[in-house]
Amino acid sequence: MFSNSVDYERSVSSHNLGKSQSNGSLWKKIKKHRGKILAYLVIFCYLMVAIFPFYWMIVTGIKTNAEVYSDKPTYIAKHPTLENFKSVIQGRPTFYYFRNTMIVALVTTFICISIGTIAAFGFARYKYRGSAFIMFCILAVRIFPPISLVVPLYLMVSRLGLIDNLLALIIVNVYLTLPFFIWVMKGFFESIPRELDEAARIDGCSRFQAFRRVIFPISFNGLAAASIITFMWTWNEFLFCQILAVTPASKNISVGAVDFITDLNISWNQMCSYGFLASIPAFIFIILFQKYIVQGLTAGAVKG
Repeated sequence: MFSNSVDYERSVSSHNLGKSQSNGSLWKKIKKHRGKILAYLVIFCYLMVAIFPFYWMIVTGIKTNAEVYSDKPTYIAKHPTLENFKSVIQGRPTFYYFRNTMIVALVTTFICISIGTIAAFGFARYKYRGSAFIMFCILAVRIFPPISLVVPLYLMVSRLGLIDNLLALIIVNVYLTLPFFIWVMKGFFESIPRELDEAARIDGCSRFQAFRRVIFPISFNGLAAASIITFMWTWNEFLFCQILAVTPASKNISVGAVDFITDLNISWNQMCSYGFLASIPAFIFIILFQKYIVQGLTAGAVKG
C-alpha cells in the first residue's frame, strides 16, 4: 500500500514537472518570437477594421427594411433579399452614373498618359535652370486642400458655361491628378539607365524616337501603376462632381449615392447595395493589376 502511494506521488510530480517544462518552453518560444506575434496581431486587427465596413455594407444591402430599421442590429441577414439591387438597377439612373464615371475616368487617364509621360520624361532626363522650381510648382497644386479650390473652380467653370457638363469634370480631374501622374512617372524614368537613351541615339533615333521606341515600352509597370491610380481617383471623385454636376446626365457614381438621402429618411439597404455595385470596378482593377501597381511604385521609388 505504501509503495503504491509512493509510485503515485512520483508519477504526479513527474507529470507536473513535464507540464512546467513544456509551459516554460512555450513561454520561451513566445518571448523569442514576440515581435513577429505582435506584428501578426496588429495586421489581423487592421484587416478586421478594414474588412468589417465592406462586410457590413454587403449584409445591409441584402436586408429588408424591417430588419434595417429594427432596434437591435443583426450581423447576419435573417431574411436575405436581392430586391434592393433590383430597385437600384431598375428604379434609379444607375446606368447613367456608371456611364458618366467611366467616360470621365477613361478620358482623364488618357490625357494624363499623353501629357504626363512626356512631361515626366523631360523632367527626368533634362536638367536646366529652373526645372526643379517648375516641378515644385506642378506638385504645389496638390498642396492646397481640394475644398479651398471649390469656389474658384466653380466660378471658372460657370463663366465657361460648362456647369453640368462632363467636359468640366474631365478638366477638373486632369488638373487634380496630372501632378501625381508626372511625379510617379518622373521617379520611374529616373530609375531607367541613361545608357539606353544614348544607345538609341547612336543607332540613329531622335530624342522622341528614343523615348517612343525604347523608353516608353520598358516603362509599362510604372505607367500601369500611375494610370490605374489615376483611374481610381477619378472613379471615386465626389467633391467637385457634387458641385459641378446638377442632373443625372453628368453625375458620377459617387454623387449618385446621395440620391438615397432624402428629407424623410435614408434608405440604408439600397445605399449599401448601390455602394457594393460601385465598388466592383475597383476590386476588379486591384485584383487584375495589383502586380503592376506594386512593381511600378517600388521601381519609381528607387530614385527621384
